[in-house]
Amino acid sequence: MCRRYGEKESMKLKLSLILFLSILWATPSFASLVTNGTFDNDCAGWTLAQTDGFTCSSTEGNPGFALILNNVPGPVPQASQDIGGLVIGVAYEITLDAKTHYNCCNSPSTPGAGVAIDGNQFDFLILDNQPWTTYTFDFTYAGGSKTLVLSAQRNGTDSDGEFDNVAISPSSPGVPEPGVSVLLGSGIAALLGLRLKKR
Repeated sequence: MCRRYGEKESMKLKLSLILFLSILWATPSFASLVTNGTFDNDCAGWTLAQTDGFTCSSTEGNPGFALILNNVPGPVPQASQDIGGLVIGVAYEITLDAKTHYNCCNSPSTPGAGVAIDGNQFDFLILDNQPWTTYTFDFTYAGGSKTLVLSAQRNGTDSDGEFDNVAISPSSPGVPEPGVSVLLGSGIAALLGLRLKKR
């Protein structure tokens, strides 16, 4: 009687372990959809517009390289790139680190930095002398523009922006990566096989 109870518990443990591993393997780990979001290699992968001469620093980043968007007052300096892999109806999260490079002219009340994609414009404050700060923005892709645009000196300000670690990834595991369904199916098949074998 005791031996039979032990075998039962052992089988439950095995089944639980297989289920746990199946879920673990099937949980997608998403890489960022942004190319060179750390601005290495002279900001390769980004298209720059209305910037001054100093846009990509090899020593100012968080850590390493960083993008600096600045110009004389008036223009809105920008860096942009097309984002591949966006799926209509899926919620995404944009994360980035930002601070000011020159620490002299940023507005304390009017948002002078921005990030835009798919008709969504997210403006935010970068204050003089602030440390690197992480910003997060959520959007659901509606099938419009897939161009990601970083900008500074927005809304009539002279606010420069320094950017690093820009990333876009699904904000929830709604889109499985290739092979996830196969892994999950394998786990379920293993569970069923063990149950049938037990019977």
